[in-house]
Amino acid sequence: MKSKRIATDALMLTLALVLSYIDSMIPMPVPVAGIKLGLANLVILYGIYRLRVTDTILISILRVLLSGLMFTGFSGIIYSLAGAILSFIIMYIMNRFRDYHIITVSVCGSIAHVTGQMLAAGIIVGMSIIPYYAPILMLSAFCAGAVIGMLDTAILNRTAGFDAGE
Repeated sequence: MKSKRIATDALMLTLALVLSYIDSMIPMPVPVAGIKLGLANLVILYGIYRLRVTDTILISILRVLLSGLMFTGFSGIIYSLAGAILSFIIMYIMNRFRDYHIITVSVCGSIAHVTGQMLAAGIIVGMSIIPYYAPILMLSAFCAGAVIGMLDTAILNRTAGFDAGE
């Protein structure tokens, strides 16, 4: 079973990296830094529902580090890591302790991700920039979270009987 878990985690990490790459190639209609669909969150949200928590945390952190090294550089890693950690905590708590719909969990995770990134930016760049970007980033996070949540709902429903490496 351990080899099956390792293979599943490696596959999920690879999928998250591919989705991160695709996400980086999609042009956003709003010229604001940091707005993305967050396609890799499909994997993380799936993991929260179907994988062990430690495996999902590892996939999330490794995805941020590797995609940062490949696509965004050190500053991208800092912002993404802050967002990914806060997002994971919120989504895990919502799933573990309450029976929220996947779309609600995804939207809250997306908003938490943006909040984590803005907190990191506030520390690095300064707090004065946050009020200008916050409304558009929160709106985009809400929309992206809803889309990711709808997609993950469909994925989780289609894979209901699938054993994801446990």
